[in-house]
Amino acid sequence: MLKNLLYIFATIGFLSICIQIVQFFIEENRTQSYWNKCEKVEIGMKLNEAREIIGDLKYQYWTQDSKSGEIIIYERNGELEYSLEYDLIFAGSDNMRLIFDPKTLKITDKFCGE
Repeated sequence: MLKNLLYIFATIGFLSICIQIVQFFIEENRTQSYWNKCEKVEIGMKLNEAREIIGDLKYQYWTQDSKSGEIIIYERNGELEYSLEYDLIFAGSDNMRLIFDPKTLKITDKFCGE
């Protein structure tokens, strides 16, 4: 009986690890596609146009930021800087970000990786 119970728990643990690995690769694939499309974004275009090019606009209503970008506000030299930041790719050093003007919602700068 104890041996069967151990087999059941071992099977559950193995399946849980497999599910986590598959989810990691799915999320990494999505993040990598965002990074690849970042080069197509041009400074001066509207934020929604940029998000449509990157491909995360379809997730904006039913997820918080697990599948799309997250708006981060920094204070630099007394001024607020608004940026839309995406997840890191595996072993990345910095987030991909689109810096935009909150009044006009136009892209003012971008960082697409190194």
